[in-house]
Amino acid sequence: MEIEEARRGTSLVVTPTGRLDSGSAPDFEARLGEDIDGGAHDVVIDLSRLDYISSKGLSALLSAGKRMKRAEGRMVLAAASGAVRQVIVISGFDRVFELHDSVDAALGG
Repeated sequence: MEIEEARRGTSLVVTPTGRLDSGSAPDFEARLGEDIDGGAHDVVIDLSRLDYISSKGLSALLSAGKRMKRAEGRMVLAAASGAVRQVIVISGFDRVFELHDSVDAALGG
């Protein structure tokens, strides 16, 4: 899995590509932790390039979300589609995180 990051105003947009599963979730969670510890307090996870997410991937999101909450920041999900969106909704993560249809919507524009 590749992870791209880009600043958009005061927000950090994190875009994982490929599969977020037991093989990639630990690295993804560590990267988000480094971002949060480094001062990122408004993070949008752009799921548009994610093909698959497993329970380990969901767990990584939840762990990062809890870390962000402790830092009194905001982490939202955006642009999930297909099977990834279905997993997020079925698992109830759309009630745990704000889920936006696009990155622009998540950024408020």
